[in-house]
Amino acid sequence: MPVESYGEYELIKKLASGGMASIYLARQKGLEGFEKLLVVKRILPHLAENDEFIKMFLDEARIAARLNHPNIVQIFNLGAQGDSYFIAMEYIHGEDVRRAWKRADAQGKAIPIPLVCRVVMEAAAGLDYAHKKADASGKPLGIVHRDISPQNILVTFEGGVKVVDFGIAKAADQATVTKSGVLKGKYSYMSPEQAAGQKIDRRSDIFALGIVMYELITGTRLFKRLTDIQTLNAVADCEVAPPSEVNARVPKDFDAIVMKALAKNPDDRYPDAAALRAALEDYLLQRKLSASAIQLAAFMKDIYADRLKREAEEGQVVIDDLDKSRNLDEGMKATPSPRGPAKATGSGAKPSRADASDDPDATRADRSGERRERDREREQREAPPIIEPPETSFERERTTGRTESVASITMANPNARFPWVWAVLLGVVGAALGAWLVLRSGGGGFVRVVTDPPGAQVAVDGAPVPDVVTPCTLPKLPGGNHAVTFTKKGFEKLETSVTVPDRGELAIGPFKLREVAPLTPVVVKPPPPRSVSFVVKSTPPGAVASLHGTKIGATPVTVELTVGDKVPVKLELPGYREREEVLTVPEQDGEQSYTLEKLDEPPKKKKSKPKEP
Repeated sequence: MPVESYGEYELIKKLASGGMASIYLARQKGLEGFEKLLVVKRILPHLAENDEFIKMFLDEARIAARLNHPNIVQIFNLGAQGDSYFIAMEYIHGEDVRRAWKRADAQGKAIPIPLVCRVVMEAAAGLDYAHKKADASGKPLGIVHRDISPQNILVTFEGGVKVVDFGIAKAADQATVTKSGVLKGKYSYMSPEQAAGQKIDRRSDIFALGIVMYELITGTRLFKRLTDIQTLNAVADCEVAPPSEVNARVPKDFDAIVMKALAKNPDDRYPDAAALRAALEDYLLQRKLSASAIQLAAFMKDIYADRLKREAEEGQVVIDDLDKSRNLDEGMKATPSPRGPAKATGSGAKPSRADASDDPDATRADRSGERRERDREREQREAPPIIEPPETSFERERTTGRTESVASITMANPNARFPWVWAVLLGVVGAALGAWLVLRSGGGGFVRVVTDPPGAQVAVDGAPVPDVVTPCTLPKLPGGNHAVTFTKKGFEKLETSVTVPDRGELAIGPFKLREVAPLTPVVVKPPPPRSVSFVVKSTPPGAVASLHGTKIGATPVTVELTVGDKVPVKLELPGYREREEVLTVPEQDGEQSYTLEKLDEPPKKKKSKPKEP
């Protein structure tokens, strides 16, 4: 876009556009060639007469202007130019976490878990400062961001982290009070109490930061569903599977930190952002994991190597083209002005129709704003191909990065005497063109599948889908019926049939997986012991018999013994040597006789005769 003068600033390029405001990369010039890059956020002209929105916009500036912290984007100026208010703020040479996440994923990479910890720790530091900020008299301001999401956390190419957009933050002394029943923020990043319209505090921001952490480490969306109601219901239910069950790269011992941040009851969460930061720091230290700002910068420079190379070659900042992920004012809601439609601008252009309706995280309040600018641009982009001579088929790249197919037909000197021939020819070519466009656009739909419990592997038509576990969105499939199979260790395989739409996305499930019944060990019980009647005899008889050291009587004696037992037997009879044996009890009734050895009699002494006197 051409450079536009805006007061003391030059608007270089639009960075983001929403239903309430537009964000521009701007340049401020001064004496002796002084230049400074910054960001200008200005409200759209049609809201200039909306008193409620102006108050909310000024509240944002007042709150943010009080905050001066390395992890919070700094506000430089608040002013008005013509019929529009604006905020001038710090320019961050980097990208928001959502874009960095998508960029890394497109390159087949994942943000390393230690670096996710670093991002969350730095964001927590900025939030903790804002939460505990006090006024000049020492009274806490009670600031709550209320819109923490990957879009509102920026990572610089030097490894810094900044929290941005306190646009719907609420302070205890805020002049504009949020109306009861009006939800502000992105539904999929709300806390259960925020989604229920209840009073919130700093712990709501901790929950939202927990969602960001969960999604970055698992690579999946936590609460996002196809509709607003489904998303809010998911937030309210707050059923969260441990991240290690969703993505095997997450260590099991990391689950506790994430799950505590995502506790449904605020009392069960970390009491403040500093406690969350401390838990992450302890985790990294105990496991000797390094996650420095230098390493974060290296990762950002790696995934944005092409862009940084262009900047070095061109000697200027390169800004990616505007897309849906940069709607920085999502969540702001403007009540239609009671004064009627906005006044026409001096340029004579129709009022802008920019909004957040295309953003999957925009709330219904976002989508109810004025819609002008982007709708007009979208209508121009998505108009059907124009058939005109003498063009040929070609492809062109949109500024949004998408490829659109445009075709035309050369009609040189048509034979007026046979118009029906040309009609038929055009019909055939048109049908072929339509089919070609469908194939080019990759006809088919997406299916989001959910299982209970999560973490199941998926196969479609017998082919496993690699590196994907539920909950997940399957790759685009041709419309029609497809066989989908879910497998998870410890659970029975589940097979089902899914009808994929010709286009769009379908959410199915949750599919209940049945646990595999544990195998009952087969216990082979030994047969009960069998006894036999056994007679112990001795020669000569009458000896005292002892079995296992217990006297049982004089031989011959009958006893009941267990088959196979080895029984110590002892026989005692005066005048005979003791005999000890071990008896192995046979399988049938029987007897055992033992011969005793007689002791030798000692020689008798002869009587001596008395001596004669």
